[in-house]
Amino acid sequence: MYKKRDFMKNKQAFTLIELLVVVLIIGILAAVALPQYQKTVEKARMSEAVSLVRTIANANQVFYLANGRYADMTELSSLDIEIPGKSFAHSTYTGRIETKDFIYSSGGEGGSYIALAQRIPFAQTYYIYILPDDASRIHCAIYPTGGATAAQRKLCTQLNTNGTL
Repeated sequence: MYKKRDFMKNKQAFTLIELLVVVLIIGILAAVALPQYQKTVEKARMSEAVSLVRTIANANQVFYLANGRYADMTELSSLDIEIPGKSFAHSTYTGRIETKDFIYSSGGEGGSYIALAQRIPFAQTYYIYILPDDASRIHCAIYPTGGATAAQRKLCTQLNTNGTL
């Protein structure tokens, strides 16, 4: 027969302290990795928006050559491009296309821009747009000023500085 003392010597298991240390290490790694992951995801979303805004701007320039004016915000479907998404369901802003992360428009009131992407949700709003007098440059603006996250503000600043992400 086994004595109680011998049985306890052969038992192999993790102690509570060892398990707590492992959980602590995983927690620290997650705390470091999660913000970087979120920044990378937002950068990818912004890159997609920049690409689509450039596409809209190029199509709007072709529209300008054919019609003598840029397409307004209700005429996105008149441009010779296809944007994946659904029609933005809002009575005031018809003609826009909504995707999971952005609402796209072909022009602003009075020709203020020729292509626009507005980040949704609106609580974290930034805009990526191209102006008619400077069609080669992408602009990024945050509205309201405190609305965007720190990562979004940093990416917006980087986009305005270099024109790339």
